[in-house]
Amino acid sequence: MYQSDMKIFELIELLKSLGIIRFDADFCRKIEMPKQSIPRIRQGKAHFTAEHISNICKVYNVNANWIFGIEKNIFNPSQVNTVKELA
Repeated sequence: MYQSDMKIFELIELLKSLGIIRFDADFCRKIEMPKQSIPRIRQGKAHFTAEHISNICKVYNVNANWIFGIEKNIFNPSQVNTVKELA
């Protein structure tokens, strides 16, 4: 599994703990990805695409550099309040 895939699964769990989403399906719907993709990604048979990552960053205000392990901040600092408003 790619590092970016692992980071996105980490993000999904964080979003659940923050009450922003309840289920993986909620996450998939928001980023316009079929929910059937999640098990395939977990098994290493597929990966989150560039389009998925772009949608994740836009919808959840995620720092793309965090997904790729470059930075430690999960969310873009200029819009942290936006994430809190999602909850």
